[in-house]
Amino acid sequence: MGNLATSKKKSFALIQIGAFLEYFDLYLYVHMAVLLNDIFFPKTDPYTAGLIAAFTFSSTYILRPIGALVFGYLGDNYGRKSTIIITTSLMAFCSFVIASLPSYEKIGITASIVMILCRMLQGFSSIGEFIGALTYVAESTKAPQSYFYTSLVAFFTGLGSTFALLVGSVFLMIDSNEGWRTAFYFGAAIAVIGSVARTQLRETPEFLQEKKQTKSKQVKLNQLLPSKQTKKYFFCYLGVECLRPLYFYFSFIYLGQFLRTHFGYSAAEVIHHNLFISGVEAIAILVYGRMALKIYPLDILKVRGLLFLGFAFCLPFMINHAATPFQLFLIQCGLLILGEGVTPAHALFLKAFPIIGRYTQAALAYAISRIITTILTSYGCVFIGEYYGIVGITGFLIMAILLHLYSIYQFNKNYDTKSQEIYQH
Repeated sequence: MGNLATSKKKSFALIQIGAFLEYFDLYLYVHMAVLLNDIFFPKTDPYTAGLIAAFTFSSTYILRPIGALVFGYLGDNYGRKSTIIITTSLMAFCSFVIASLPSYEKIGITASIVMILCRMLQGFSSIGEFIGALTYVAESTKAPQSYFYTSLVAFFTGLGSTFALLVGSVFLMIDSNEGWRTAFYFGAAIAVIGSVARTQLRETPEFLQEKKQTKSKQVKLNQLLPSKQTKKYFFCYLGVECLRPLYFYFSFIYLGQFLRTHFGYSAAEVIHHNLFISGVEAIAILVYGRMALKIYPLDILKVRGLLFLGFAFCLPFMINHAATPFQLFLIQCGLLILGEGVTPAHALFLKAFPIIGRYTQAALAYAISRIITTILTSYGCVFIGEYYGIVGITGFLIMAILLHLYSIYQFNKNYDTKSQEIYQH
């Protein structure tokens, strides 16, 4: 950040720290689900347990489209700053409730219902956080630096996920029965600190300038309604974003269960194993961000997508011949490195939308991509896995990669290529 003003450095630091804290809280349950689903839901056979795991995973995304509209409205009318303060506060509240919630054995189905509601509210909150942080950074920098700094947001959310695994593992080692509660209390506390710290943020200059120029309510309404061209960008962004939920679920949830059934791992051992995989993903995000300073982001996405397609065709063979947990670890690393969603092209997609309406349209595309793909992925992995095994699940992944690549090429075809000129000077 050496070429940034001091005030902007401070703002970016607050954004990155907030993204880290928010996703620490969000993914703490995801990574500990292999343990917590046994605590908050009735004990059942492995097939039903898989459905429960799918439901708890997908419930996080159910309210995201509503969250996109709510936080999009706030962000486009009242500013980017207010939304990311609200989202951090909501996440802290949910973490505190989860930490204090009695088990299924003590209060029965009420525990399951409250847990699902908390996960839904966390998903509702997280859509405003991630898109808000990306928008704030994208509007505060110019290309190619914006590609790197928006990648940093993704890096810190990934780091938050890794730290969630680390904290969960540590507290479980200290107290194998109730250590997870301490982890959630810890998450709630640091989220409150992050929310308070973010009150020092300044609004983005790009948004403030546009607000001054947009004096008529009718003009503002016209900008909020997507044009024909903006709709194309919307569906391209949606298609590109559809890949991440699938490879994430495949890597952490499905293959996490694979470790338990094929290698006899305990829940704590799966969490510890996934900690290292999550670290690899975070490093990959940072590397892609640095690459975008020299290489056009869409070119990175195209090459990576084609490599991932070839990798996916080999997955059934590799998984069926994985004789050790380390071999499975390498497969999981391949999934996370090659499947890294939109990074480092977040700024490109965001800048394609008009300033007033950008937050709403980007958040809605992101939210819809998550809810559709997550529901299809989580339940599809259970049902298709039951009848067609790993080959059927890989078929799902290949279709998502093809959609991902098609969306990249369509966006590249329609988007103004001036952003590519910065690499030619």
